[in-house]
Amino acid sequence: MSSSARVPGAARRVCLPIGVFVVLATVAACTGSTPTDDVTPTSVPTSAAVTVPAGQPARSSPGTALTFGQSAVLPANAFAANGSPAMFTVTGITPAEGVPEDTAQGGTPYFLYVTVTSLASRPAPAPRVVGLSGSADGRTPALTLAPTPGLTACPVATPPERMRRGQSYSACLVSVADQGQRLQQVIYWADTTGDPALDYKSTPVAWSLPGPASTPAAPSTPAG
Repeated sequence: MSSSARVPGAARRVCLPIGVFVVLATVAACTGSTPTDDVTPTSVPTSAAVTVPAGQPARSSPGTALTFGQSAVLPANAFAANGSPAMFTVTGITPAEGVPEDTAQGGTPYFLYVTVTSLASRPAPAPRVVGLSGSADGRTPALTLAPTPGLTACPVATPPERMRRGQSYSACLVSVADQGQRLQQVIYWADTTGDPALDYKSTPVAWSLPGPASTPAAPSTPAG
């Protein structure tokens, strides 16, 4: 699932695991992309306090609909999808400021925030955020990248090299909406095994605000 060039309306890819941070700034650098007049940044939690349940929680099924602040149990590494799971708690998505124009590529950038918690029974490599993306419809991933250096509200940082069960780190990603779209949901859409039980690409796990947007769009049915 390597990152791909941005093509309007096409599926996008997320990049590498990123950082620990604390505060969402509502004012960023005066250069670079800014949201449109009717889409302005809002204050959203940038991290969550996560309690790991006893035992090994069941993996979240493809198509699971969650609200921001809830946790999904997903592969710790999308490229080893049958390996150790981790908890992913998406706390929100908000229009971004200060993102360089060459990153936004004419679209509207957003910051999305996730807290990643290890469920490994013994110290293991930190879970990765590959597979997470902003989305306008709960199914289609937007171009999603690691943050560029210098973004106060979305700093670049490095997760722990290895983590024990219950340890967490918080990460920020930059998602870019095509013109005329708003990214109001965050999805996990990885499919690296061909196993229908792990086919999150066809029916992603989706986080959103409470309400109608909480339900991912149903797959289209071919005519005929």
